[in-house]
Amino acid sequence: MKTVYKSTAHLMNMQTRRQGLWLEERPLRRRLPKLKGGGKSRSHSGEQGRGGQIFGAGETVKQTGIYEVVHDGEHRSAHEVVMLRDDAFPPCDTCNARVRFRLIRTAPYIFQDEDFEEPE
Repeated sequence: MKTVYKSTAHLMNMQTRRQGLWLEERPLRRRLPKLKGGGKSRSHSGEQGRGGQIFGAGETVKQTGIYEVVHDGEHRSAHEVVMLRDDAFPPCDTCNARVRFRLIRTAPYIFQDEDFEEPE
């Protein structure tokens, strides 16, 4: 009777079991591709929001990043948006200027990155 093995690893495990040895299974490590510039972001601090500072509609965005939007009332739950530096925080169509914005973390705008800047 011929034994069929599912894989080389299965064959090795069967052989070591016969010898009274067990192979340790190790998780596979994936190699990530090397990124240009060593994977370092040049103009992005990645910093978290400072103590949950709150901004209101009409104020100027000081840092490009991801902001949590908190609406007045219950017409919409909190959600996240991307805001660009020097834009104004907009009013909500429903709760108007009573909407609030909190910086979650800074994040660069792709076309402000030196590798993706649009030619002038």
